Amino acid sequence: MKTRISALMDGELEGHEIADTLKELHRSEALRSEWCDCQLIGAALRDEPDLDIDVAARVMAALELEPTVIAPAHRRTDTWRRPILALAASAAGVAVVAWLALAPGSELAPAREPVLASARQVLAPVPAAAQTQSTPRLQEYLVAHQAYAPGGAMIGGARNIRTVAASGEGR
Repeated sequence: MKTRISALMDGELEGHEIADTLKELHRSEALRSEWCDCQLIGAALRDEPDLDIDVAARVMAALELEPTVIAPAHRRTDTWRRPILALAASAAGVAVVAWLALAPGSELAPAREPVLASARQVLAPVPAAAQTQSTPRLQEYLVAHQAYAPGGAMIGGARNIRTVAASGEGR
């Protein structure tokens, strides 16, 4: 029926079709609304200056028909929980850092002296870096293989560091 209304507006219907379409328009409110919308679209396309559309009234009428949605009530939260949880999280963080810092094998842990099976014997401390004379060939070998050496303060970082050797002559 919408195509017949559009054809009626364009003047493309035969005489008997015009009469049938007009009878249907008189019977149905929905078809009359469709007719008005088509007339409004045509006037807008022709850019008629007398075009009077009250959009605000139509929008307000459509909003009146919309169902009202009621928002749920705001849930009251206990105000004491948030500070207590923050304090507990801070204490847990401090405990983890202290545990990692004081764990055996960490750099920050106090050094322990080695103890033998016999309580009478105590080992003498060994110096960390022994002063030895090395040959240039040994130095070259150590520089070439230092990335594969275990331990050290920067595990995995040794391959990113360029090693520079200084001879003892220019000191």
